[in-house]
Amino acid sequence: MDPAYLNKKIVDLSDAELIALGFLGENVAPGVKRIVDKVKADPDRLGTVTCFMVDCLKSMYPQDATQPPASPPPPASPTPPASPTPPASPTPHASPTLPASPTPPTSPTLSEVETPYSELSNDLDARTIVAPDLISKYEMNFWYHGVSGNPPKLMWRSDFETNPFPIPPPRTNFYKIPTKTAHGVFNTPLNDVWDYVAPRILASIKAHGLKYSALSTVRFSTVEAGKDETLGPVVVWIAVRPNTTNAGAVRDATPDILHILADVQITDVVVEWYEASVVRL
Repeated sequence: MDPAYLNKKIVDLSDAELIALGFLGENVAPGVKRIVDKVKADPDRLGTVTCFMVDCLKSMYPQDATQPPASPPPPASPTPPASPTPPASPTPHASPTLPASPTPPTSPTLSEVETPYSELSNDLDARTIVAPDLISKYEMNFWYHGVSGNPPKLMWRSDFETNPFPIPPPRTNFYKIPTKTAHGVFNTPLNDVWDYVAPRILASIKAHGLKYSALSTVRFSTVEAGKDETLGPVVVWIAVRPNTTNAGAVRDATPDILHILADVQITDVVVEWYEASVVRL
């Protein structure tokens, strides 16, 4: 999708634009089309739905299994395969967020997308901190809302006490969750010293017995309902390998990283931790 359309609202687009984006027209999953039709029919309640939100559904279910493909398959190669037996027919891939099913997945509905939010929004335990976690399940799941179709879960952040995450009251509209976009970091004091501090940060992570997957810098812009977009501070973004540590361990490793940065007069950054694996291609 053209990045210029990510935060545009469905109700503000013409049918021609929606067709070009793959949200309307032939071979569009019926569930995606239904969502777009519902949004256009009820702009007062659903007018905040953006192209990014619908594109997440479109990417999960790119085409309805009952419809023919948008373009014909390429002709068979005239060269026979090396194997004397023909290859087995491929089976449909299951959605990455759903368990495998023997039948093709059906198109998603708006309520299916809202389900995780509804469960956490109405669960009082999800809105409070429950040991061994150091942040609420709500913040853990929605701190990076909007960064991708399947954003990572926050483990810990160094500004937890000074920058509280807004937790709306129960039954708040799903689309009022603050939406974030990740940006690169350019022309900041940290850029000038990154080659010096990055190896020291990695050494500190290892000294704490943590197995990291990635170390990077990022800035997040945030859009909240009824407010202008804001750009947050520079973030030292650290991924640790899944199921190898816990929130307490990464919290305890954070002060040393802040000290490394403070030694070179970098004091206006935030350290954030999440779990992720790195796949080598």
